[in-house]
Amino acid sequence: MKARAAAFLDRFRRADRDDALLDILVDDHDGLFAAIAEAPDDVLAAATAAVARAGPPADPHADSFASAACDGDGRVIVADRRFREWLGGVDPLAAVVRAIAADRPSVSAIADDASGRPVAVAAATLAVARRWPLAADVRAALDGGRCSFAVIAFRPDGSAWDQAARAYGLSRQESRLAAELARRGELKAAALATGVAYETARKLVASAMRKTGSARQTDLVRRILAAAAGDVRTPEGSMRLFADLFGLSLRQASLAQAVAHGATRDVAAHSVGASSESAKAELKIVFQACGVANAVDLARIAAEVDALAGLATACSVEIAPRGEATDPEPLRLIARQRAPGRIAVTDHGPPRGRPLLMFHAAVGGRHQPRRLVAALQFAGWRPIAFDRPGFGLTDMIAGARPDRCPFTEAGRDAAEIAEALGLDRLTLFGRTASAATLAAAAAMPDRIAGGILVAPDPPAHLDQRHAGMMGRGKALFFGSPTLATAFAGILSRRTSSAQIARMQRHSVAGSAIDEAAIDDPETCADIVRASRQAALGMQGFLAELQAHGRGARPTPLADGRQWRVLAGARDPLYDFGPCAGFWRETLPGAGIEMVADGGRWLHLTHVDRIVAALATL
Repeated sequence: MKARAAAFLDRFRRADRDDALLDILVDDHDGLFAAIAEAPDDVLAAATAAVARAGPPADPHADSFASAACDGDGRVIVADRRFREWLGGVDPLAAVVRAIAADRPSVSAIADDASGRPVAVAAATLAVARRWPLAADVRAALDGGRCSFAVIAFRPDGSAWDQAARAYGLSRQESRLAAELARRGELKAAALATGVAYETARKLVASAMRKTGSARQTDLVRRILAAAAGDVRTPEGSMRLFADLFGLSLRQASLAQAVAHGATRDVAAHSVGASSESAKAELKIVFQACGVANAVDLARIAAEVDALAGLATACSVEIAPRGEATDPEPLRLIARQRAPGRIAVTDHGPPRGRPLLMFHAAVGGRHQPRRLVAALQFAGWRPIAFDRPGFGLTDMIAGARPDRCPFTEAGRDAAEIAEALGLDRLTLFGRTASAATLAAAAAMPDRIAGGILVAPDPPAHLDQRHAGMMGRGKALFFGSPTLATAFAGILSRRTSSAQIARMQRHSVAGSAIDEAAIDDPETCADIVRASRQAALGMQGFLAELQAHGRGARPTPLADGRQWRVLAGARDPLYDFGPCAGFWRETLPGAGIEMVADGGRWLHLTHVDRIVAALATL
């Protein structure tokens, strides 16, 4: 046991350097648990160190970034149109490229040559920046050896602004005004640029703030810029980075971030334990150091730094094609009413279809398999999926206690979605996520027309399969909160699409039908996309797994006759037989069907059976 533990730790540390941590967790999960048994402190130290070296994956909008290639002295050799328009003839990049290490990008703040407003840039060698959203001629110059460094700026183009506007349901006028407010930092200037009267601009910005859940213009600018960036999470070290970029103390940086997130000066002062007068004096220093004249412009530069830092530190980057004509995943960002934050929703339509609210698995996000969505739509349904609290782009509940039930909060989010979308009657679809799905049924009993649970996960006391990688992982998350937090960080910050595909394939090892499914390129891409969304925010995953470990159970319904349960007889993770009685008690009168040739991923392999079961409701 000791020898195996030592061997695992040695391989783990080497894998950390080679960026192959998920591979070793897949290959040697028994070694991991030997190391946990023999040297838990060493495992925790190694896992914590690994988490600190990277950020979550990023899937940015290509049209949100301008790019250039420069030589070793910072002279721009090739640049796309937006980068040239922004910099003009000035070459301010020498100081930026001096800070670049061969294996580490640099995020810097430099002055715009036209207006003097600060703008953020990220720069790196081609080896690091290969996955960045670079223009074709910029990439060619780097590949050909004519240039040494890639440089990008966060400069959303029209299509990126359109995506952000659609996500929040902004009108064209509201979107144009918000874009100009972000560019110019002041509402009067934004009104002039868009050709509307100042009083009209005030009404438009107030409407945009309501739709985005923003208390102030600063928060509106930050939220709309974050939506324009795409699926990019702010790294944990962003506060220190912001302080270092502008020569601020951590307290001053905290004040700046609070203001950028919509806090008043008094609220920001309270958040750092300062008096209002002290905060006023320190914010003057912040404005001078950042080169901005007001809080809105401060929010803009803070959003730029966050987006570029998230991209620069991402463990894996994937970019949608530039100028993509269709949106395969129509994102909506709904402002929570009961607490600050947003809920990420994908409403596939059509508007006249029967609403079907879909709950993702614990290692997934709102993305649903395209074939499943198409089959549901053909059968008359309107598939609507969402990220639960702490998953993907949905925020955790601010200030929530650690022991607060995440499934209850997911149910409340579902109720807010129904209210926001005007859904008087809807059906629920839970894939493995039985506790969250039934919590939603309990949260809005008058709206629910029934539902279906596909391969439902049982409560922990009935989940006795702790063999293999997934079983060992459940045991870890159920039983060791400290180690679970560290390893959730690894799943979030040290993963790539190839490693996700390998891990998911290993999770269904022995199930021929599931293995065949992931061999299909389109199906594999759907699995990976959902998993990348989950990796953006592992707080929700961790909260739900630990709630299971504490004994959380799905909420029983008084009448389950309008419910169906489908389970695969060959599911490699769960043995449904011992759980059948539990589901009969939880959903009395429900139709329970065992799919004889089904494995774990019925939503991929037995779409027709799922559609047929829904038709019986």
